[in-house]
Amino acid sequence: MKKQQKRTPYVVPRVTATVVELEQGIAAGSASVNPGDTSNPSSPKTEDWFDNGSQNTDFDI
Repeated sequence: MKKQQKRTPYVVPRVTATVVELEQGIAAGSASVNPGDTSNPSSPKTEDWFDNGSQNTDFDI
């Protein structure tokens, strides 16, 4: 006598799509970012690099 195997029923795959509508420009004028200082707001403040010789210490990375 053969032993009957239990089978799970076939589930038909479904494909769905979700439409998301984005609101653009709602907060475009709310913020103002200036990378520089008060005298020149469009240019960031930078400092010169000074190299005082070689490094003799070990660094852990």
